Amino acid sequence: MSDILSQEEVDALLNAVSSGGDSDNSAPLDMDSGYDSSDSDKALSLYDFRRPDRVSKDQMRTLQNLHEGYARQFSTSLTNFLRTFVEIELVSVDQLTYSEFVMSISNPSCIYVFDMEPLEGSAIMEINPSLVFFIIDRLFGGQGRPSEQNREMTLIEQNVIHRIVERGLSDLKDVWGHIGSFNPKVDAYETNPQFVQIAPPGETVILISLEVRMQNASGLMSICFPYMLLESVLNNLSGENWMSSQSSSTKETREMLEQEINDINLTLQTVIGKTNLKIRDLLQLQKGDVLCLNKPYDSDLMVQIEGKTKMAARPGVVGRKKAAKITRILQEEVPGCDE
Repeated sequence: MSDILSQEEVDALLNAVSSGGDSDNSAPLDMDSGYDSSDSDKALSLYDFRRPDRVSKDQMRTLQNLHEGYARQFSTSLTNFLRTFVEIELVSVDQLTYSEFVMSISNPSCIYVFDMEPLEGSAIMEINPSLVFFIIDRLFGGQGRPSEQNREMTLIEQNVIHRIVERGLSDLKDVWGHIGSFNPKVDAYETNPQFVQIAPPGETVILISLEVRMQNASGLMSICFPYMLLESVLNNLSGENWMSSQSSSTKETREMLEQEINDINLTLQTVIGKTNLKIRDLLQLQKGDVLCLNKPYDSDLMVQIEGKTKMAARPGVVGRKKAAKITRILQEEVPGCDE
């Protein structure tokens, strides 16, 4: 076969192209959008190749699970600290640039820069001002009312909120204990987000957004982790490592609980039998009188733990001491034994 096409073959190819090809199933090309119009019903998502995602979806999912637990733990801490019901819910876990995060913060705001030793770098905990002044009013004896104007905190107010942040970082340390041993510690406080530079403007950061809801107020709290801070522990954020750390922590927790339970003192008593007496008969009792109990002499004794019947036993003697030998464990309490 010749390598050079004849004029008839060239004309046939041009006709095939202009008519859309020989296949009846071919779809026309949408020149405006740049994709096949037959796929227009498929879901499309935008992707910026100039700013690729540096944290995988699996790692983002682990971060979400991690901070869902943090939201529950910190809500309990705030409830006890403020003496009012506090509910914290994880809103989102986003991946964006540091400049976008800074532009999303109001001015003035409550911004705490903290370190996570031994990791290199700093992170940010930012609390919405309306939420801050509600907490301050609550701790100072008020009903919990937000400030009518957005202002900077006084030194006394800063010390109060500093305690809240330290408690939040303590809970963060406990939750991140599944990933590694970290020691979060407040490094600086700032009100103007433009003065906080923990990463280059184009650096990728992980933004944890939490919604704090109380009786008369609600607000957002954010935690910002630069990518360079998490880079050394990203491998520990995979789903497999997360599940293994969860199982190991569960084993350690079980051992700790078993140790705590072993040190608890309980009252144990053996009931030989019971009987009912009138006050008149009780006052007339003398030495040598015999009382008839409500059970045969050869029946099992009931062993009670903290007043609850749990075991059956037989009476006996060990050396010079009276004893009871356990014969069976009762799955259900025997009716009438605890009355």
